[in-house]
Parts: sequence; C-alpha cells; structure tokens
Amino acid sequence: MRAVRTLLIGAVLAASIVTATPFVAQADDAPAPQPGLGIQADGRLWAYYDTEYRNPCGSWSGSSNHWGDCWNTASSLVNYRYPGANDDVWVRWGLNNTGARRGVYNGVWLNDLNRWTFDAGTGSGSGQLLGDNIASHSVTQLP
Repeated sequence: MRAVRTLLIGAVLAASIVTATPFVAQADDAPAPQPGLGIQADGRLWAYYDTEYRNPCGSWSGSSNHWGDCWNTASSLVNYRYPGANDDVWVRWGLNNTGARRGVYNGVWLNDLNRWTFDAGTGSGSGQLLGDNIASHSVTQLP
C-alpha cells in the first residue's frame, strides 16, 4: 500500500509540473485534511481562507453553483476527490459555473491561489488570479 501511495504521489507531482493549464464545494463538517500528513482521498474538494491550507473555509463532494462563505475568499485549495471518473474539477470565476475557468486535477494542492490565473479566452474573468476569485466549481474529467 505504501508503494502504491508513493507511486501515486509521484505521478500527481509529475502531472502538476508537466501540465501548466489544468490543475482545480456543499459545505460539510468533516475535518479539513492537512496536505503532506499522510495523503488520503476523502472524496472532497477543500478550500481554505488562507494560503498554505490554513483556516478551512469549506469542502464539497460534488459540483457547487455557489461557494457560499468561500465565495471569492479562498486563498488555497486541495482536490482530494476519489481517483476515477470525474475526479477533477473546473473552478469558475462566476456563480452557476459561468465565466472563466481553470482545471484542477485530482490530488493537486494549490497552496497560494495568487500564483495561478483563470485560463485565457474562457469568459469573463479570463487571466485574473484565482486567489479570492472563485465563485463555483463543477466536477469533470480533465484531459
């Protein structure tokens, strides 16, 4: 199991380095995972108010048209969805999954959303920083 986990971590890290464009909530009371402390998928996308995964804001097991308290306030996020079909997400600039988007692969950690922007040419908000700028997300299978 440890070898499989190590292999998966390596694959996720390699995928996040090689692919620059894609990387990306029903709030719940589940405890927020702490990246790097024994990676285990919990089937959720997690958002945090602060960088470096501090101060959990919310988490979702499926798509969300409105991030509620996390709307335009998230500074870091982790995609801990279960590996398989539809384990990736599109984070969106607008409510109801409208406007610019950015893909977030399963297992990816974004410790400071001000280091990434919404994809160019994908609608209102294109090119803007992700930090304090995500309103919704949809579950998908990224290429």
